[in-house]
Amino acid sequence: MIRNIAAGTLAAVLLAGCQSIGPGPAPSPMSGIWASTDGVFVARFADGRFVSRFTKTNEVLAEGSYSMEAGRQVSMRWLSIATKQQRSATCSFTGPNRLSCKQTGAGAFDLVRSA
Repeated sequence: MIRNIAAGTLAAVLLAGCQSIGPGPAPSPMSGIWASTDGVFVARFADGRFVSRFTKTNEVLAEGSYSMEAGRQVSMRWLSIATKQQRSATCSFTGPNRLSCKQTGAGAFDLVRSA
């Protein structure tokens, strides 16, 4: 009797370990490391946040947030560490690993996925 209970309990535990509550949310198309096409900075994007660093010195250039808009659009907001000014840009995917951005009140820049 005890052996049957122990075997039944073990089977229940093993089956529970095999069950899944489903896959987690799909990663954002922005997740990962992106580099500016001019080679000046690299940025790590994850979970709606990003940090960019100068390529040569690894010094933090900016910290900010991003959100996906309408599938292929990305809205970014960040604080420039050097100037302490808030900046923003609207970006569009021009390929799976390339992003073209227009900075509000300034020029444009492109990013390519590096990892």
